[in-house]
Amino acid sequence: MATELLVVLEEELPGSVTYRDYRTPKRYSKLRKQGVMGSILVTDRRLVVWANHVKHVDVPHHDPLRAGVKVTVDQPDQICVSYDAGAADPSTSGQVEVRLRTGRASTIAWLCRDLAAR
Repeated sequence: MATELLVVLEEELPGSVTYRDYRTPKRYSKLRKQGVMGSILVTDRRLVVWANHVKHVDVPHHDPLRAGVKVTVDQPDQICVSYDAGAADPSTSGQVEVRLRTGRASTIAWLCRDLAAR
């Protein structure tokens, strides 16, 4: 990432991670939600989302997996990054939603859509 152009970096954002029908070889949750502190990074080449020291998303804008990552604005100050947990790891399934509060939610969502469309 050192050679990539930084577009947005937001750190220490309060929020939550919601797991729906989430399954791993050792765990299953119909619905689980936990509070987190997270970060979102957008460069000219990729989108990265961290929450509670776990990297949830790290995907180039033009990777086929990027099409399965939805970046939306839930509220004027809240961004939601959702993805299929099994897309990158076949031993895992379910839907994961990372919601982070930032005053730049609309800008970040627009940038993600624009960079993925290029």
